[in-house]
Amino acid sequence: MSADFTTVVVAVLGVAGTLSSPLLGQRIAARAKEQEFSLEARLRDDDRRETRRREGFEERRAVYAKLNTAARQYNQAMRAHLRMLAAGGVTDQAQADLAESRRAFRDVFSDAQMVLPDRVLEVAMQVNEGLGAAYGMAKRLEAAHPRLDGADGPETIEQASEYCRTTLYDQIAELRQLMREDLGVAGDSGLA
Repeated sequence: MSADFTTVVVAVLGVAGTLSSPLLGQRIAARAKEQEFSLEARLRDDDRRETRRREGFEERRAVYAKLNTAARQYNQAMRAHLRMLAAGGVTDQAQADLAESRRAFRDVFSDAQMVLPDRVLEVAMQVNEGLGAAYGMAKRLEAAHPRLDGADGPETIEQASEYCRTTLYDQIAELRQLMREDLGVAGDSGLA
């Protein structure tokens, strides 16, 4: 009976193996496809994250370039305006140039506030306040109504010019340096 039993067991196992091998093959294939789909999904997610990171970097770089340019042009227009004022009068073109550079800076600054990291935004706000203070001085001097109670005495064209030439210039340079650091381009040039 043991030989018959062994034959039956071998036959049952053979039939079971024959019948289960397609099921096991399907299960293994399904699992391999599942792993493949999972890997593809992870790769797509990684690609999307990299694309978003790259787009964010490019957006910040573009905003930084515009903000730097607008701040410098506004300061330059302010200094030109003050030079004309010191020379005896401001032309309509100088008025228009100052107004345009002010508007351009305000537009760029407004956009930049939405993408600047906090550290950079803090310095950008100082630049904005400094440009506003210089503009106020220039307009008061142009209207012949300078503040008389300033920390350094009455406002003068020389004070306003010096403020633009040193304080504002330094603030804009600090902002530019922070933006470059944020982009990872400040410091070592990589040249040996």
